[in-house]
Amino acid sequence: MDKKALRLQDLPPRAARFCLGIGAFATRELERDFPTLRCLVACSGGADSTALLLIAHLLCQAKGGSVIAAHLDHSLRQDSPNDARFVAELCQGLGIAVHTERQDIAAQARTAGTGLEEAGRVARYEFLERIRQQTGADIILVAHQLNDLAEDQLLRLMRGTGWPALGGMGGADPARFLLRPLLLSPRKDLENFLKISRQPWRDDPSNFDRATTRNRVRHDILPELLRNNPCYLDSAARLWRQARMDATHWDQALADVLPRVVLAPPQRLIPADVLHASPAPLRLRLCKAVLEAAGPGQPLCDALLRLDELWLKRATGKSVRFPGDKEARITRSGIAVQVIDRKKECG
Repeated sequence: MDKKALRLQDLPPRAARFCLGIGAFATRELERDFPTLRCLVACSGGADSTALLLIAHLLCQAKGGSVIAAHLDHSLRQDSPNDARFVAELCQGLGIAVHTERQDIAAQARTAGTGLEEAGRVARYEFLERIRQQTGADIILVAHQLNDLAEDQLLRLMRGTGWPALGGMGGADPARFLLRPLLLSPRKDLENFLKISRQPWRDDPSNFDRATTRNRVRHDILPELLRNNPCYLDSAARLWRQARMDATHWDQALADVLPRVVLAPPQRLIPADVLHASPAPLRLRLCKAVLEAAGPGQPLCDALLRLDELWLKRATGKSVRFPGDKEARITRSGIAVQVIDRKKECG
């Protein structure tokens, strides 16, 4: 099949409907009509990103947008240059410009003192943003799909992530020009789409290495959950939607009351009347927002719950320490937050 000349209407009806569903999800739920934009597609050559590149190409052809591809070789496998060649040939067949680059991710991980996965993630997004700026693309499309989302939710649960962040990665990140239009599409549906379209892909052997926690979740934990509940991926999608609704609600509630909070140093204050009028979920978010505004250091859930407990007991004078040398103290005026000067404290 001549991919360059391939149009949406040339696909079998089932495959065409699948493509249109991806576009509808992005427009309706992620609020980005990407087929009308200049899209930079991150393509590794795997099934997910190959499907994304083909779908974006077909939808943009139909709605007036355009597609550029980007491929970063992490140099972690001897045969990784074959992935770059595969992507280049795929793009040539589609008539798409492609930007490729090779980096030594293992060396970057050693220098930064991080794991290979984290170093690769940082390098990949820096590369994509650089190419976006060079090409003038409006948006970066990445190929995370529903199985990835379910894995992300499980990893967050293992790390002790709270609600609504437990719902998993966002579908859109406007600050980084990122969009994940495949996020609620199961991996098997993407592979079926490629098979129907007669489009091969490459499998990365490192994705099957159970030395990493993510791969153990992917190949051991998630399949076991699916055996016990064949509709588990539907549950993951539902959890994601519920989390988005709750996050939107509480973000708006927080924005409504933050103007009444004193955020200026040296001592930030959440007034007592604001705390009295706020339900527990909003009080916790208020405290978290004020602590984060005070500087680096993540406020942990247990400490936030302890602080709220002290407020409910009206334990005037009691305080809770947070990372970053931050202290939140119960006062008659409300909850006061300040950064402690250790030198002065040690006197």
